[in-house]
Amino acid sequence: MRSVARNVRLYPLYQAFFNAYFWLPVFFLYFSEQLPLRRVLQLEAIYYLTVVVVEVPSGYFSDTVGRRRTLMVAAAALVVSYALFFFGTGFAVFALAQVFLAIGMAFNSGTDTALHFDSLSGIDRAGEYADREASVHRLALLAGAVAALVGGLAGAWQLRIAYGLSLLAALGALVTVWLMVEPPLRAVPGEETVARRGFARQLAACAGHLRDRTLAWLLGFAILMIVINHVPYELYQPYLDLLLSEREIDLPGRGTPLVTGVITALTMLIASWATARSIRLRNRIGLGATLLLCTTIQVVIMAAMGLVLHEAILILILLRSVSSAIMQPPMRAAITPRLPQSLRATYLSIQSLAGRLAFAGTLWLLSRAAEPGAAADWPSLSSMSLTCAVVGFAGFFVLAAAAGPCLGGEPLESSDR
Repeated sequence: MRSVARNVRLYPLYQAFFNAYFWLPVFFLYFSEQLPLRRVLQLEAIYYLTVVVVEVPSGYFSDTVGRRRTLMVAAAALVVSYALFFFGTGFAVFALAQVFLAIGMAFNSGTDTALHFDSLSGIDRAGEYADREASVHRLALLAGAVAALVGGLAGAWQLRIAYGLSLLAALGALVTVWLMVEPPLRAVPGEETVARRGFARQLAACAGHLRDRTLAWLLGFAILMIVINHVPYELYQPYLDLLLSEREIDLPGRGTPLVTGVITALTMLIASWATARSIRLRNRIGLGATLLLCTTIQVVIMAAMGLVLHEAILILILLRSVSSAIMQPPMRAAITPRLPQSLRATYLSIQSLAGRLAFAGTLWLLSRAAEPGAAADWPSLSSMSLTCAVVGFAGFFVLAAAAGPCLGGEPLESSDR
């Protein structure tokens, strides 16, 4: 019989397969090849709006039906999405592919780390969670770096190939999670089961945990960071395309995918180095200072991208994933043990939903500000990046002002005990 310990061994492999986004260096270019800027931004908004619909139900599904089945849905949805991107063309097919991509990301979000913590708790190794999350996150970033480099090389030949490679990786993730087992449910005396609680009361129970000021602060931080972490992610490909065009740099074949692949790979390698040191950084300067540092990094990158179109900004763009890499292990280590097992995935889904809804609204507003049929020119990119930098700057000061009274300490034990 397969044991929970097998989950702990397979979890890093699952994360490597799931995060092998070969399409990452080329997705904006692939969409722009067939669609105007306004349609491209709307495709991204469709993705985030779909997450709005499925994010919280996916967390409830995880808490009710189980972690393993939820991750199987996530991997299967990615398989369908990448197949549609690879074989299909046009806005309608891409929109459907974005829907399945959103389902895959939403069903994975929160459930992956919940399965990790539950599996470690099941073999009495919950104390290893923070360090193991940092280690697994580093492996996932390394896998992403390799995938980005290969995807960029493939995109230099044909952009579509990157989605074919992603399809193979998604199949690997599906097989890996199929080999796992459901972590044991630890019953807490006096705690109502998820099935008896029902969906509405499950949401209310999650909201009740926001009386914990640390969780409330971390929720606000997560929402802000989901927005500002994704701005450089969305804009750096057209930024680089404009830079290469302005400098009249002649690269063989499709030059931009090749360059974006190399930059994305370097970005993830740097991020993997940063995430491996995230827990040490938290232990040295504190949780609040660590997370506010992440906000500062993103604001500087967005402001620089909006102010000037220059090769020097590529150095900053290489740091665009550092914030996410640093923040994830400490933030998960602060949040996960504060929540009972029966609420974990639902709560984390609510947190993710709030951030993605905020970013979906941001994308939609930016798309409405763009001229119909307009290309991704420098004035448009500059305006979008600077606007988001101002939002990030304001959010930083709000969080900094509230950090003192909200981040007084972290739990030493899981809420399951």
